[in-house]
Parts: sequence; structure tokens; C-alpha cells
Amino acid sequence: MSKSNIALMFPGQGAQQPGMANLILNSSIPAQKLFQEANDVLKFDLTELCKTGSEKELSNTLVTQPAIIATSIALFNYMQEKIEHSNYDISPKLFAGHSLGLLTAAIASNCIAFSDGIKIASKRAEIMQSNYIKKPVGMLGIIGLDIEKVKTICKQATKSLNDRVDIANYNLNNQVVIAGHQTAIIRSKEIVSLMRAKAIELKLKVSSHTELHIDESMQFAKFIDKYHFNEPNVPILSNISSKLLDTAEKIKDELSNQIHRPVFWYKNMEFMSMKKINTYIEIGPGHVLSKLVKKYKPNVEAISIFEELKDIDLLLRNYQVDFQTDE
Repeated sequence: MSKSNIALMFPGQGAQQPGMANLILNSSIPAQKLFQEANDVLKFDLTELCKTGSEKELSNTLVTQPAIIATSIALFNYMQEKIEHSNYDISPKLFAGHSLGLLTAAIASNCIAFSDGIKIASKRAEIMQSNYIKKPVGMLGIIGLDIEKVKTICKQATKSLNDRVDIANYNLNNQVVIAGHQTAIIRSKEIVSLMRAKAIELKLKVSSHTELHIDESMQFAKFIDKYHFNEPNVPILSNISSKLLDTAEKIKDELSNQIHRPVFWYKNMEFMSMKKINTYIEIGPGHVLSKLVKKYKPNVEAISIFEELKDIDLLLRNYQVDFQTDE
């Protein structure tokens, strides 16, 4: 059997969808208990929202962030149970998380407890939503223009510090997400249209990963400082530097600064490619990250546990590996 170098990837906000926890809740009693733990922390019924909640209900940032984390960790735990029960030899080289997914990765690596992670996610959502209350903000996906052209669009659409837009997510060289004030988002969309490229307004009322959130980022850093972080049992790839975070201090620092710093996902993929990762397993609702990986590097294996849950035994049998250290 040929060896595989595996990375586990955890998606961020935007991956939510109606009914996203139905299959895992029906498949796993521990998943039901995990969601109940989240319900107790949040003081609302996250379980029911993840089973029957509408698209509008799930797009509420205060719901979205803990919902994605709970669903992702439930899927991760279920996969781990299958691995341990069947004695599969599967050892990921690293964890990667897109934005919020980095917090999920911290939980999966035993860096922080699940209940603490849900508390942190809830506070993160509250802080991010507060910027929308001050002034309407949003996010816009731009497809078909290179990064330099998108930077130019941001400059053209920005009128002042209180009416601006910046790049938030560098997903691919020709697939970028910008964020900022709604007025600047509208101007950006018009410019993209004139350039005959594709602009998709995301159903997110946040402006995360931009300098609009510097004050909130400092507030969030103070909040998470009171939580205990353990040394991770699997290193996590930084969204900011695209370096491996292998200590509790590094991970806490990343989470503290992440709200106002862009996500360099394409650089994350470059790093994983350089490390000879050839199997990418997405753990969370949907398949956003696995599709991005396939666009970046079509010849690698990139799958979503969410979509393969019914065939998880066959899937894990195919990806048994011996852990490989870097030469």
C-alpha cells in the first residue's frame, strides 16, 4: 500500500447549511451528547437549529460559529472512534483550519476543551457582529481576477476610514473575498461587473479579517487570555504566517490576532504541497475547502467527511498511513 501524507482541514463561517448535523446526530450517540454540552454552554438549542434551522437562522453569526464548530468536532470525534475501533493506522501530519476552522482545529488537537472552544466561538461571534451594529458591513467573493487587480478595486471602492473595503480571504490567486462597509461593497461589486468578472455577495453580516476589527481583536485577545491552552498533539497551520503552530502560546496568539488579519489560504495550500501532503480530508459541513484544494492541485486526493459519512469505514481503510517525518 502506498503511503499517504494526510492533512485534516476544518472549514470556517459560510460552510453552514440547513440540516447540517442530521446525519451525524443520527449516527452517533456521543455526537448527541456533544451537542447537548454546547446547548448548555450557549443557553439555546443549537441541536435543533443544526437539525431544522432555516438558512436565515443559521446565517446569524451568533449561531453560525458554534454550529460549525459543534458539527465539525462531532464529525471529527466520530472519525476518531471509527479509527480506534478498527485499529486503522491513520496519523495526520497537520491540521489546517480556514478562519473559524482554526479554532475547531485547536479543539481537535486537544489544545482547548470543547466547552471552552464553544464559549470562545460565542464571544468571537458577538464581537464580530458588534461591528455590523455600528455600521452595515458585508463580504464579497470575487472570482476571475488576480490578487493585484482586487487590491486595486479595494483602493477604488474605499472613500474613507469609515467607508472602506479590504481583502479578507486569499483563497486562490483568482478567488478572493473582500470585506468592509456595505457602501464600499456595493461600489466594489459595480467595478467587478464592469471588468466582466464574477462577484458573489456572501450571506454574512461581518467584516472579519480586516483592520476594521483591530479594536475588537484586542478585546477578544483579553477574553481568551483567561482560558487554559494545552500543547497541541498535532501542529496547526497558521492562516496568518502559513507556518506550523506547535505550542499553546503560538495558537493562542494566532487566535488573538486572527479577527483583524487576512486569511492566506492559498499560501496554506502552498505549504501543504511543499510538505508533500497528498490526501486532504475536510471535516465539517460541506466541501468548500476540499473543492479549493482540487482547484489548486487537481492531482491530489481531497474529500469531505461530511459527504462520505455513510461510507466512512471504506474511506478510512483506503487512507491508512504510516506517519512520515520530513526528510
